[in-house]
Amino acid sequence: MTVHHPPPPTGDRPTGDTASSATPTGVPASGLPAAGTPADQAPLAGRTALVTGATGQLGDAVCRLLAARGAAVVGVHRTPSERAEALAAGTGARLLRADLSDPDETAALLGRVRELGPAPDILVCAHGATARRPVLGGAYDAAAEQRLWQLNTGSVQQLASAAAKRMMRAKFGRIVLFGSRGGATGMPGQPGYAATKAALSGWAASAAWELGPFGVTVNVVAPGAVRARPEDAPVYSAEEDERAAGRTAVRRLAEPAEIAEAVGFLAAPGASYVTGQTLLVDGGARW
Repeated sequence: MTVHHPPPPTGDRPTGDTASSATPTGVPASGLPAAGTPADQAPLAGRTALVTGATGQLGDAVCRLLAARGAAVVGVHRTPSERAEALAAGTGARLLRADLSDPDETAALLGRVRELGPAPDILVCAHGATARRPVLGGAYDAAAEQRLWQLNTGSVQQLASAAAKRMMRAKFGRIVLFGSRGGATGMPGQPGYAATKAALSGWAASAAWELGPFGVTVNVVAPGAVRARPEDAPVYSAEEDERAAGRTAVRRLAEPAEIAEAVGFLAAPGASYVTGQTLLVDGGARW
C-alpha cells in the first residue's frame, strides 16, 4: 500500500505496507479513545467484526479501533507472536490462526468464527503480501504470482463472498477490503502487487450492486505510505520514506490509526449510503 517507488530487489514480503521513518503527529498509535469515553460513542456495540491480518500494523490498529467502538473483535493471524498476545490483552479480541494463502483454510475460517459466537456483521480484510518483481527484472515466475494472487485477491473474494451470505440474511453488513494507492495509480517495480490490489476495487464495485438491496455495503480502503512500527524491520530506506512524505500534501507519512479511522467510518451504521467505493487515504499524494 506504500506507493513511493522503491528499488527493484525481488521477493515477497508480508504486508503491513510500512515505511520506516517516524513522523510525530500527535495521533495515538493504538487508535483507542481516552478513558471514560461515553457509551453513546460505541456505535458498533452488539456487532461482531472479523479482521484478518490482525497482527500487522494496519490490522492491529483496526482491531483496536473497532473494539474501542464497541464491536466484539475476532482477529485472524498467520503465525504466533507476542503481538497477538498484546492485541488480545489490550482489546479482548479473540484470535484465530489461519494461513489464508491456503484456499481450504480460508474456506474453513468462517465456520471457526461461528464456533466462537455470532457470525460477523463486519469483515475487514487487512491481510496480504507485497512483491517486488519488476517487469524487466527477470523471467516471469508464474508460481510466485499465483501465490500472490491467492493471498491478496482470491482469499479476499472467498471470505467476502461467504460472509456476505450471512449478512444478507441479517439485512446488515459491512465489508471493507484493504487495497492500495498502488492499485489505483500503479506502482513501478511492483506490477503484480498493484494488479492484485486493483482487482479488489473492481470486485467491490461489482459486489456492491448485488448486496446493496440487502443492507450490505462493500468498500475498499486504499492507503498510501504508512509509518512503520518501531519494532518492525524497515521495508524502505529513510531516503525513500522522506521522498514519499514529500510527495504528499501533508508532507508526512500516515499513522496506522489514521488508516483505521477510514475503516471505522465505513464499518459504522451511518455509512449505509457509501458502497462500491475505493477510498484513497494517502495524504493527498501526487506524482
